[in-house]
Amino acid sequence: MREVHQGSMKGQSVALRKTIARVGRALTLLAAFPTAASAQEQDGEAWGSFWVTAPVSGKLLGWVDGSLRVSDHGTDSPTVLIRPLVGVQATKSLSLWGGYTFTASNPTGRAAVHEHRAVQQAMWNVGKVAGGTLVSRTRLEQRWVEGRAGTGHRLRQMFRYATPIDRKNTQFVLSSETFVAFNSTPFGQAAGFDQVRNFVGLNVPIASKLTADIGYMNRYIRRRGAEDRMDHILPVTLIARF
Repeated sequence: MREVHQGSMKGQSVALRKTIARVGRALTLLAAFPTAASAQEQDGEAWGSFWVTAPVSGKLLGWVDGSLRVSDHGTDSPTVLIRPLVGVQATKSLSLWGGYTFTASNPTGRAAVHEHRAVQQAMWNVGKVAGGTLVSRTRLEQRWVEGRAGTGHRLRQMFRYATPIDRKNTQFVLSSETFVAFNSTPFGQAAGFDQVRNFVGLNVPIASKLTADIGYMNRYIRRRGAEDRMDHILPVTLIARF
């Protein structure tokens, strides 16, 4: 019995060391993500989001995500975003998508802003990296703001890395998304680097096809004619994959 117990303890110790090593490698990857210079304006926000994907027919796929974003200053009401997409499973590791995004915000002291975007994106499961899984999402957006002239063209490149940390399939997650604008517009988009969002947290299983991301997001926004801004965000995202 003592030998069995010692063997069990040894196995747990090895598993713990492997988990610590994976988390260490993940933190090293985070250090390689884009980092922001110091910003003068700081803001705190909370984002409640959902993301659902499901097969429709054959290789045809459906996607919808949305969020409600609350800021501690700068808006009179939460920002709302909804994004339905339709996709096709091009290969085992690559899916291609197209769709639409609507956002509504109400900046303090200004009229409400309604923005419409056409969206095209590619999702690529890169594969196993350092014991975890790396996913790339490349998204193109064409942006229009109601009552304002111009079309803004923007690229968003996101990398997400997830590695399991226990037998219940809880995952340690790192992600980074960089926004680059291709042109300047009368409604305020300026060509060049726009913003970067870095996230660190956990993906926690809730049910067989339902998980939740929770953690910390740092968002750095470049602004023209004003101080750059850094947002400290608590995001909670429900993820359903069917």
